[in-house]
Amino acid sequence: MGAAEERITEAELEVMEVLWDAGEPVTLGQIREVLAERNGETVKTLLRRLCTKGAAAREKGRVSHYRPLVSREELGCYRTRKLIDKLYAGSARQMVAALVEHDQLSGADIAELRALLDSLDGEGGG
Repeated sequence: MGAAEERITEAELEVMEVLWDAGEPVTLGQIREVLAERNGETVKTLLRRLCTKGAAAREKGRVSHYRPLVSREELGCYRTRKLIDKLYAGSARQMVAALVEHDQLSGADIAELRALLDSLDGEGGG
């Protein structure tokens, strides 16, 4: 799914959010109710692009319905990996260190990360 995820624009991401939040196929009209037309790009144009990229699918019928083909988690993981690659030379450790050094993580965030790392360490056979 990397190709679709790499090419999704911010405007298209807004449409994907509507598709994910719906939890079921939705019509163009339903999507338009949630999103106003922006900067000359209509919702229909954005949906066509998302379908072409393989991020969404159109179910044809009397009224077409749209559904996501990429999950929010897949796109989030892909974009996080690209951000780490671009800004931190592929080092997640450097990214987390930057967040800690610039007070971007709360004590609760750090505790959750510590618990996650401890649970992963326990699964490693140790």
